[in-house]
Amino acid sequence: DRDWTSQHLLPLFNWRSSRQEASAAWQGFLWSPRLYRPLMEAIKHAFLDTATHYGKLGKYPEQYAALLASAALDRSDTFTKAELKKATDSLPANGLHDTAQALVNALESASDQRANYWSNRVAPYLREIWPHTCDRISREISKNFSRLCVAAQDKFPEALAQLQDWLQPVDYPNFLVHRLYKAGLCGEFPNEALDFLSRVIGEQTQSLPGNLNACLQTISSASSELAADQRFVRLSNYLR
Repeated sequence: DRDWTSQHLLPLFNWRSSRQEASAAWQGFLWSPRLYRPLMEAIKHAFLDTATHYGKLGKYPEQYAALLASAALDRSDTFTKAELKKATDSLPANGLHDTAQALVNALESASDQRANYWSNRVAPYLREIWPHTCDRISREISKNFSRLCVAAQDKFPEALAQLQDWLQPVDYPNFLVHRLYKAGLCGEFPNEALDFLSRVIGEQTQSLPGNLNACLQTISSASSELAADQRFVRLSNYLR
């Protein structure tokens, strides 16, 4: 009943009318959300405004971050680029972390279309929507963007070039190194794989990645001159 819903239900989503009612309405919607364009058009301003009320979403802030990311990745004429960028900029640190996780999930779900999805959806999103200020960098975002690089597969060099400034050493890089090795990226892109490893494995890394030795061997086999690279030497010393 579009008329009844528009008159009696949709106004409850407006944060400027009542924060308490809006909080309840959004939590109810985010319990099982979907990106239905006619509805998004009807509650567009309230949806974008929700980014500034991220802490009022109860158990469901991650769902909002994922929905906002989906709206930006699968952009139509519902939202402008500027509107999506402003809303994303308004997210708190944990909101950006959840958004980065949503990007990883979306790219990994693209299966054998990952290269196209990276080029046509994720890369433009990172250029046009994602905040570019260095003060938004965090270890959690760095870890998710490291996963995003590996998930790009054939576009791994491009992803690394675009995201390298966001990558930091992680405390427990075993999962990342395992994914890198299993994806075959060390043999296919040895220089970029070495650069990736040198960024995510730091002096304070607290556990030894199980596939690190296999990665280094594959890299040196694919490009023997890299064995003398200072990044390779540092990682080899760390491994010993």
